[in-house]
This record gives sequence, C-alpha cells and structure tokens, in this order.
Amino acid sequence: MNRPHPLNADEAATLQAQYRVQATVSPIDGYDALSASRLVRASALLESDGCDAFLDDLAIRLGTDSRPIAASMLAKRYAAVVAVPFFHALTCFDKELDLPLGSVLLRSGEEPGGHWLEGMTVDGLLRARAVTCAESRESWRLRAAENFVRFHLTLLWQSLSRSSGLPAMILWENTAVRLFSLYEKKLPKLNAVPAAKIEDDLRFLLHTLPAEAFGQRQQPFARFYSGSDVFQAFQEQKPGISRTRLTCCLYYRVPREGGYCEACPKAVRQSRSKAVDPERKQN
Repeated sequence: MNRPHPLNADEAATLQAQYRVQATVSPIDGYDALSASRLVRASALLESDGCDAFLDDLAIRLGTDSRPIAASMLAKRYAAVVAVPFFHALTCFDKELDLPLGSVLLRSGEEPGGHWLEGMTVDGLLRARAVTCAESRESWRLRAAENFVRFHLTLLWQSLSRSSGLPAMILWENTAVRLFSLYEKKLPKLNAVPAAKIEDDLRFLLHTLPAEAFGQRQQPFARFYSGSDVFQAFQEQKPGISRTRLTCCLYYRVPREGGYCEACPKAVRQSRSKAVDPERKQN
C-alpha cells in the first residue's frame, strides 16, 4: 500500500514560498480552536448551512450581497492556493499531496486588511504519496490527478454551485485559468523541471482526465483551452499573449475591486465592437 509520507524540507519550503502552504504541528480539534486561528475547514463547505454561511460572510467582505459573486471569487482563490500547489507537486516532485477536504484549512490573513484567503493550512503534517516502483508515472499521474479532481474539487464546486446558483462551469474555468497559468508561465520560469515534462503534464490534464471525474459531459480543461499555439507562445515568452475566457467570473461586479480581469470576455467584446465600427459613435 502506498502510504503518504511527509514532504522533505526543500519541497515543503518551496510550497510555502510559492503558495503560502502551511501545516499545523498537530491536528486542530473543535470549532472554537479553528475560529481563534482564523481557519475554516474546507469540508464544512460541503454542508449546505456551512456553505451558505461562508458565502454570505465572504460576500459582505467583498462589499456585495451576491452569493454567485462570492462563490466565483472563492473558487478562483481556492484554485490558486490549493489546486495549483497540488499540481506543482505532481509535476515538480512526482508526488501526490495528501489533501482530503477534512484536512484542508482555509486561512485568513493575520494583519488588519489581510487577504480573506491568504493560503492553505494542512491540518497536521504535509504528506504526499510518491510514484512507486510497481507502476508507471503515467498510471500514477492519472490516479492521483483523477482522485483529486473527483473527490476534492468536484465535491466542493458542486456544493458552491448548489448554494449560490452559479453554474459549475464558471467554477471550472476559474480552476482552469489558474492551472493554465501554472503550466504556461510559472513552471517554465522556475526552470525546476524540463519543458517537455511540463508540456506533457499539461496535455495530460487536457486530454486524459475523464469528463466524468468533473461531473460534466465535456471535460472542462479541454473545453477552456485555446490550443497548442498559445502554449508555444508562452513557452517562447512572447509578449502580449493572453487567453480570453469563455465564461465571466463576475470580477467586474466586486465593488471593492472594480474593472475587468485580464481575460474577461465582456471587455474583449466591448473593445471589438468599438474597433469594428469606430464611426458609429460620430453619427
């Protein structure tokens, strides 16, 4: 049996430096202890009451009363502080982080005005499963990634969608955007593993993970990816390369943020309509 073992010091330090991943010295018990530490257990969001309360509180912190906006912003941030470290470890360490929802604690910032989701704290030691001699990296990778998608992200996104009424596909594109950035921008710049391995793992996410693991008819990562030409451009670090989203993440409706995100389809449509007929405004 492939049991999880603690990450080595260098691996743990990398995840902490890059993504603010932390771990507790010993497991935390009880709601009061979690609250005093500004922590919320991710598994609490699987319960309708807990999810409703978290989204309502987050909406207030964002300056709105909209659960859909809160759910979308939560998914974007959660993907950045939980999903991205998972796949970083998969590609760079050949390790599957042990992240059941019950062990993931969402951490708010300590300082006044700190980020409402500063990062992930793992309840107990940060552990991972490595590739074993008994299986190929390809079969291990499929099992590890599919388990994380099916039993972690899918369960959480379904709960957020039910509570907020926001289509799950928006949550999945929020996730996809973070992972595309990891493989197209961050990992190539870190230069920790060969470019061929980065590209192979990205293609695996697009073409091998089954749609059923996402609870969808169409595999979301493949649906939201715009093609190998963009990946090649990112590899060559060409300036001005960006990917326009298919769905809107509602960022422009966050009162305390304002404006459109870089990949907003609404902003692109507006700019294109102005460029198509510049004389219309004069008539």
